[in-house]
Amino acid sequence: MTDYKSTKKKRDVQAGLLALRKRMPALENIFDAFGPLVKAQEKADELLESWEGFIIPDAYAPRFEQGVPLLAEMKMPEPGELYREVFKLMAAAVVEGLPACADKGDEIAAAADDADNLNELAQALWDEESDQIFALAEEWSVDEQMLAFVGMLSLKAFMVRMESESAKKIEHMQWLKGYCPVCGTFPDMALLKRSGEDNAYLKSHGGQRWLHCSGCGHEWRFKRNMCPWCESEDYSKLRYMQSDENTNERVDMCDSCKHYFVTIDTRELVEEPDPRVAPLGLVHLDIRAQEEEYMPMAETPWNVL
Repeated sequence: MTDYKSTKKKRDVQAGLLALRKRMPALENIFDAFGPLVKAQEKADELLESWEGFIIPDAYAPRFEQGVPLLAEMKMPEPGELYREVFKLMAAAVVEGLPACADKGDEIAAAADDADNLNELAQALWDEESDQIFALAEEWSVDEQMLAFVGMLSLKAFMVRMESESAKKIEHMQWLKGYCPVCGTFPDMALLKRSGEDNAYLKSHGGQRWLHCSGCGHEWRFKRNMCPWCESEDYSKLRYMQSDENTNERVDMCDSCKHYFVTIDTRELVEEPDPRVAPLGLVHLDIRAQEEEYMPMAETPWNVL
């Protein structure tokens, strides 16, 4: 049986950003650019707290335990006017943090105000219908990439809202994959935590590896000696580079598939880092990995823009 983290401590994003800024002043431009997005995500979480327009399906053990995520075949729930509200939050955050994208951000914000069919964008993103996304961008005369970027950020807020109930459906079921058991998205970071007794998940000094989903924010335990992307267990091809500034921060890389993800060792920390904020303080590790031509396991605004 695989462990899942189904409860999340409520933390203040603004306080986390201020703490990071104080600890890592060299990354001030990163915090200025993407801090507004992280704060917008927190506002979206608050906005959707009372949204109940969804029914999480029961997990079918034979399919789930073979690697089919819980929400893989779920129809998109009805967001109502909430999708428009979240979309406008995200568009405003892009305009605030990324001046180079401000014109495009203003255009899609205006489109969100005028469009009667904005939820068609959410549906197209949910179904991964690229042709429909292109058609909507053409109809609204906006940049397609920016539309998809803000649209997906907005859709993720609804996935985050569904995560806690989804986690309850699968908490006693086995999951061995490196992508999220809830939504199927790959992790944006890992957390090393103090270990329990399950030796299948241990490596040398002990400790558990928990992966954090870049989509819905779910966390699940995963083997420490396996690449989440390609599932390679060839120890000679799994390596990491440690942060020069903080020995509890590193980037894990796989030479079999050339993917990487950032990791924080929390075992000696007083408080576990907030995974909504912490990746911004690890951008220097993203840069080092990408300089060696590794690809991020999950694309995030701060590791691709």
